[in-house]
Amino acid sequence: MPAGTGRDGGPAECLERLGASAVRLAWAAAVLGAEAAPSLAADVAALEPGEAAEARARLTAARVLTGGEGERPLRFSHPLTATAVHRSIPPALRVAVHGQAAAVVAGAGRGPKAAARHLLEVHPEGDPAVVATLREAAAEYLRAGAPEAARRCLERALREPPGPRERAAVLHELDRCPLPARLATAGRPRAAPARALGRR
Repeated sequence: MPAGTGRDGGPAECLERLGASAVRLAWAAAVLGAEAAPSLAADVAALEPGEAAEARARLTAARVLTGGEGERPLRFSHPLTATAVHRSIPPALRVAVHGQAAAVVAGAGRGPKAAARHLLEVHPEGDPAVVATLREAAAEYLRAGAPEAARRCLERALREPPGPRERAAVLHELDRCPLPARLATAGRPRAAPARALGRR
């Protein structure tokens, strides 16, 4: 049974019994996902190294988290636990944690795509740096053959919003971005049924 999902309460109650630093570290790990290296999670949680180590030990003993040796990513003991912990973060705070995660992964050199995953979850604030990162991520996604992800980044960049000159550039990049197949074919006339093409 996943940790924190039994009769003794849900993930929020389980984490609260482990202390505030454990809660913050678990939230950071849930938001970071595959990027949850111990040092990054500690930075997102705003914990000193010693605090983070103690919190990780408590979470490991409670079978909430595994991994974390060296810089191996922290992992939740069960996928359902990861989902439940992420959902237990109060919505406004979850947005703030994603914002902190974007800054931390960018500062750690993890690249625009890693930062963009979190920027998609934060509120627009008219930040030119956010627009630039989302455009860089979109370009990387296009090179990797992922146009839908690129479009999500560019559409989010437009909502930031960019300045007039940058807006024109984003719109140009969005125009060059292929539509998803399901949308590209939606406007095409449907082929007539074979029987309708025959003689009456």
